[in-house]
Amino acid sequence: MAFFIVLEGLDGVGKTTVARALTEDPYYTYLSTPGKELQPLRSAITEGLGESQTARALFYAATVQAEGERAAILLQQGKSVVMDRYSASTIAYAKARGVEIDLDATLSKVIKPDLTILLTLDEQERQRRLAQRGTTAEDQETLQPEFRQKVLTELRQRCDVEIDLTGCDEWEACFYTLLQFNAFLSTNRSPA
Repeated sequence: MAFFIVLEGLDGVGKTTVARALTEDPYYTYLSTPGKELQPLRSAITEGLGESQTARALFYAATVQAEGERAAILLQQGKSVVMDRYSASTIAYAKARGVEIDLDATLSKVIKPDLTILLTLDEQERQRRLAQRGTTAEDQETLQPEFRQKVLTELRQRCDVEIDLTGCDEWEACFYTLLQFNAFLSTNRSPA
């Protein structure tokens, strides 16, 4: 049986690292929003949309729709999917930016994940990681405590489980995420 797992969280907590590590197994496929084809164009697109937070939110919603359709095809082929961000982030960031359109309704038909895991990290450690990799303009928003808290509050309401990765190295982060995944599998596996 194939499963659709989503990793959510603020930038710098290790989502991409964990998702990529989990998908080293050929049974799992790594996807992200925006998808790999749009990643190199994302900055140009969001800049081209100007200051319209609604237009930017709709762009990200479109990437969720596209990657959700891609995930559905893979699941039909019997391949499990690990997604680096999905609808919860799109909605949480849009709400924190003051977007008033109903993205829940817009994304109501996208495939639902079997499990959504929120990865968190001590804020000082997260900021240290951001500084090491180079803080982007989008990262700057989450350095503002009020914005960060709005995003995290919304993510916590939309995720099934939260894993605090404070002090974890890459191996430990993957291990704890796999523990949650295995706990999910053990309660959702069909009896033989």
